[in-house]
Amino acid sequence: YAARQEREVGEDGELEPVKGLAAAVVDMSGGVLALASYPTYDLPTFRENYGELQTDESTPLLNRATHGIYAPGSTFKMLTAIAALDSGAIALREKIECTGRYYFYPDVHPACWINPGRHGMETVTQAIKDSCNIFFYDAGRRTTIKTLQEYARKFGLGEYTGIEIPEVKGRMAGPETNAAFDLPWYDGDTMYAAIGQGNSAFTPLQLANYVATLVNGGNHYQCHLLKEFKSSDYSQVTETYQADPLHTVDIQPEHLAAVKQGMYDLSKTYTMARWFDSLPVEVGCKTGTAETQSKAASTNVLFVCFAPYDDPQ
Repeated sequence: YAARQEREVGEDGELEPVKGLAAAVVDMSGGVLALASYPTYDLPTFRENYGELQTDESTPLLNRATHGIYAPGSTFKMLTAIAALDSGAIALREKIECTGRYYFYPDVHPACWINPGRHGMETVTQAIKDSCNIFFYDAGRRTTIKTLQEYARKFGLGEYTGIEIPEVKGRMAGPETNAAFDLPWYDGDTMYAAIGQGNSAFTPLQLANYVATLVNGGNHYQCHLLKEFKSSDYSQVTETYQADPLHTVDIQPEHLAAVKQGMYDLSKTYTMARWFDSLPVEVGCKTGTAETQSKAASTNVLFVCFAPYDDPQ
């Protein structure tokens, strides 16, 4: 699908593959149902083409699903919402006004993504559907970076997933992360961390497991490829992989319902409905666009979803 859909037109008018795409699908107990990374390579000719693959600028040897780290953009906003609600930083039915710019700090006035424009008064559910930056600037500031970091760890963002193949850890924004890059940390940096910008960078596998943890009510599992053991002749299953959650994120049911509703409402907007209305199941989803410093692309475009909406699997 990635190879078919995500291509760019080059200067000569020919279709060219994009620099890199990755995807992960994780079930409710951390089981990895699918991992995908593109561009890829042909396994039968791997040895003879290894030298060429090593120098290929599109890095086909990089498994982006477990080794690519990307700023999460607005896909992080559900975590900010849960952290803000459960910590008491914001109230469930509270409305925050989006005027198009955030004026809490006297010298920094970041814009909402629709600038010029405004969302008006938004609840947390509406803010997730509309992806309102102003709402989450304020919610994140009130929540504090320490609490956002705590919830990121609980959801496995910036942490090893435990999958049986090599992976990278990623990182969550904060004073310590900035210090590692010899950068100062300002109070206002919390705003950008709250909308998935700044120095946060996670793998697609971490994002998939974070959403699975969220919609199953907070049970965070280790990611795993192993499903079951079979007898030597494959005639019977001798053991099925079973594991208890590593820990449980304490999420208030009404807070989770409000966040999931926002993801569901997004799936029904005109930009998303054309993709999902024909499916036999209802879904909840969230888009994300994060600025990068890369020469290859100015933004990372991300998408997370779960299904079925009323009984997530």
